[in-house]
Amino acid sequence: MKHTILVVDDFASIRDFVCETLQRKGYQTVGAANGNEAYKVLTETEDVKLVLTDYNMPDCTGFELLKKIKDNPTVSKVPVIFLTTESNPDKMRSAKEAGLTAWIKKPYRSETFFAQIENALSNGL
Repeated sequence: MKHTILVVDDFASIRDFVCETLQRKGYQTVGAANGNEAYKVLTETEDVKLVLTDYNMPDCTGFELLKKIKDNPTVSKVPVIFLTTESNPDKMRSAKEAGLTAWIKKPYRSETFFAQIENALSNGL
């Protein structure tokens, strides 16, 4: 079985769709509804190898989650990819500076999506 990916999105239907898409490619997935829930899962689960998160979420945005992850030495090496409709260049630049691995814009092309994930996993481990 391939690596475990933490999928974070406040819309259950999107989260479920992304998890199913990844599972069809052989990945293990775990879902979270917001950044706070995702951070808890990540810090309590050793086998998560990648975080795939939306940017705009209530309670804790993807950017806030990214900062929490990169500020915690225990999980700071876990690659983070944004999968989002957000396209603000300033937000993109800030995220890159904060340690974001990749920014995938919704709707995404399947080939690009999986290429970014494979690249992040091979470079992040």
